[in-house]
Amino acid sequence: MSQAGNALGPFSQGELKKKLKAGELSYTDFLWHEGQESWRMLAEHFASDFPPPKEPPPGISVSGEKKLIERQFGGETFAQDLGISNEPIWFLFRDNTKFGPYRYLELVRLLQTNACGPDDFIWKPGFDDWTRLRQVQEFEEPVLHKLVHLRNFGTEKVFIQRRFPRIPYESEVILHDEKRVVFGSARSLSEGGAFLEVAKTTHQKGDRIKIHFTPGAVAVPFNCIAEVTQVTKGPPMGYNVKFIYLEEDDRKRISQYAEGVVARSEGAK
Repeated sequence: MSQAGNALGPFSQGELKKKLKAGELSYTDFLWHEGQESWRMLAEHFASDFPPPKEPPPGISVSGEKKLIERQFGGETFAQDLGISNEPIWFLFRDNTKFGPYRYLELVRLLQTNACGPDDFIWKPGFDDWTRLRQVQEFEEPVLHKLVHLRNFGTEKVFIQRRFPRIPYESEVILHDEKRVVFGSARSLSEGGAFLEVAKTTHQKGDRIKIHFTPGAVAVPFNCIAEVTQVTKGPPMGYNVKFIYLEEDDRKRISQYAEGVVARSEGAK
């Protein structure tokens, strides 16, 4: 390893991962191992470690004997109002990629924020095949209209009057698309996306990229998969991105931080 000009090591693969997780090493540090012609960054060496979207089991057509039975727990079900389970049983198929499992409210949130659309395909245990979201009873307009008026299960955060508040944010980021690694800085952040400043734009609108956010005001580093929604030629030069895949724990941390910033800003008025 080479860190700030100092040689470290040798380390095993497992030791490197532990040091990265503990913050003792950075993805921008350089690595060399036997058989390698030159030094390269840890971000390139561990590129395959960026988490891919979770996928449902292959062979989505399920026989009657193997159909999973939805568990109906009082704390996880809208039984009294809608009779819809909020267990994590929903899968989404979009842009030739399978995502999930999601809870019902999580999928509604994706629909409300345009992260998925009525013509995307969804599946849950009991379905014979993928079905367009708009054709599924749980997502029909009358059902969603009833859901708006519920005050349980965080529904007030699902049906929003505007997109997630984008707040100023500072953090180093690493962008990766399986072919190249680009370094930049996050300049704003929300649970729905971010603006990333880069020295030179190398991607186009619609491109999918993997992003590693180093610790900032959100103290825990996190990875995500995002789609470029706008390329800005600057200044500053960079990308507006929409999060396609983000771990729920990371989304909650971002949401809590953003809500705190907005609350402090409104309190100062």
